[in-house]
Amino acid sequence: MRQPDSLTEDGVKQFRQQGYWQGRLFVDLIDSHATVAPDKIAIIEASTQTRLSYQQLRDQTKNLAASLVRLGIGKSDVVSIQAPNWPELVICHLALNRIGAVFLPLHHGFREADIKHLLEHTNAKAFIYPGTYKGFDYRVILENIKDQLPDLQKKVVMRENPLEGELSFEALASDSSWVEQFGDDFLEEHRPDSVESRHIMVSSGTTSKPKCAVYCDDATIFKIVQQYGKFACHLTSDDIAAAIAPAGTGATGYSFPVMAPLLFGGTSVLLEHWSSKTAKTALDLIETYRCTYAVMIPTQLIKLLNIENIEDYDLTCLRFITTAGAKLLPDTALEAERRFSCMIQNLYGTTDAGVATLTSVDDSPQQRLTEGRPPPGQELRIIDSDGRLVKSNEAGEICWRGPNQSYGFFNAPEENEKIWDDEGWYHSGDIGTLDDSGYLTIVGRKKDMIIRGGQNIHPGQIEEIMYRHRKVVEVAVIPVSHEVLGEIACAVILPTSLESPPSLNELNQSILDEGLPVWSQPERVLFVKDFPRNPGGKVDKRALICKLSSLDLSG
Repeated sequence: MRQPDSLTEDGVKQFRQQGYWQGRLFVDLIDSHATVAPDKIAIIEASTQTRLSYQQLRDQTKNLAASLVRLGIGKSDVVSIQAPNWPELVICHLALNRIGAVFLPLHHGFREADIKHLLEHTNAKAFIYPGTYKGFDYRVILENIKDQLPDLQKKVVMRENPLEGELSFEALASDSSWVEQFGDDFLEEHRPDSVESRHIMVSSGTTSKPKCAVYCDDATIFKIVQQYGKFACHLTSDDIAAAIAPAGTGATGYSFPVMAPLLFGGTSVLLEHWSSKTAKTALDLIETYRCTYAVMIPTQLIKLLNIENIEDYDLTCLRFITTAGAKLLPDTALEAERRFSCMIQNLYGTTDAGVATLTSVDDSPQQRLTEGRPPPGQELRIIDSDGRLVKSNEAGEICWRGPNQSYGFFNAPEENEKIWDDEGWYHSGDIGTLDDSGYLTIVGRKKDMIIRGGQNIHPGQIEEIMYRHRKVVEVAVIPVSHEVLGEIACAVILPTSLESPPSLNELNQSILDEGLPVWSQPERVLFVKDFPRNPGGKVDKRALICKLSSLDLSG
């Protein structure tokens, strides 16, 4: 596996000297909890009511690690797993963590093109998958692409009897013969260094094929334990997390709702599969298992707020709800805090480069409406188009660096050079402002910016205002070509009712009432039943623009 180099050796040395990186693996923390409280429940799969104690988690991950070594899986070999929110994701991760192999989780919604690209790009040596899931046959995909994956040596099926050429995940994770025969010394021989790369997070970006950001344990543990767990949320072993977002999507679905409670000795409750049609199951899960916090993307939170009888659920157990993966509008956050009677905790960052800012449960109500401030260890700055720092409350590109950062994209040096500079600063492409207290507010994306006759329009500002309209469920502002002005803004809206949508005039009046310039007003409006979305649940603006390209919206 090729090692990305967005972090220099000097940077790694500095993080260790500063105490940010402490040389621990994920399994070190899990094993310590298994020793202190072996019978405590670590993971609950809500759909099957399956419970896994810390001792069971430790034992199964050791068994699987030894089995994989026997099969020829070793340090730096990539092993991919595609599954919904199942405990097998964690078992696989920790088993690979013990032997220095690389964990590559895939969103369960990925299909042939993306699966092929990711397995081929990373030279994956093994693939773990359900035979079928919700009517989708993974074996058909593997048969279609097998000739294009010369490095793929092992196929491991979950929750079904293996066919010819397949191995059983359950059998590998239950085979304790080698661990019993050779003891822990056998696994210790394969233990990696914590600074080595062992976890690939797949970016669900909307501008190209999925990219593979590479993280080491030091960076991820620091992000989860010190920055999220201690600085932002004050997690303890008493916390029970509701894992609502898809675990194959990175930090929002995996790091914060699954690994965070486990690293603190708490419990993670997994919602197998999210569907807007069954959103109430998320509330049932929180109420039934008395979850103290939940993690979800803003789209999921909005869907829950559309449930009329939230107040009928006993959700007094919730301390906070973390939202990430997209911007949460202030009005939505206020409504959520009122209806759920708990704090909304925001964080901002990317799969590519880690967390830049977080709000804290100690923040004031007004501060919680921002994207937060940089946690300990992170550096953040706002720059103009010439790379100069801007003043407080002035908009510019958001850049950051620090000890939770990735090593960059796997086997993509040209992509790394585009967004990391020579000093290690990650250039996000997002536009934002910092207030006098260092709290960040997102304005929009550089790439999303619409230039109308030489005047800049930031879609994020327009979307935030339109979201507040009582007839708007969701909105995306996109550019439309114009013969004279070059571009104009078009508001694509999912209304509460297609029969009585809001008028463009009333929407634009709200923009003027907020003090934005006249040229910021969208000049076209379209109403839709839903948006195209990427696997992370975000509106896929690129797909939306392509979908609407055949329409003449210029006149």
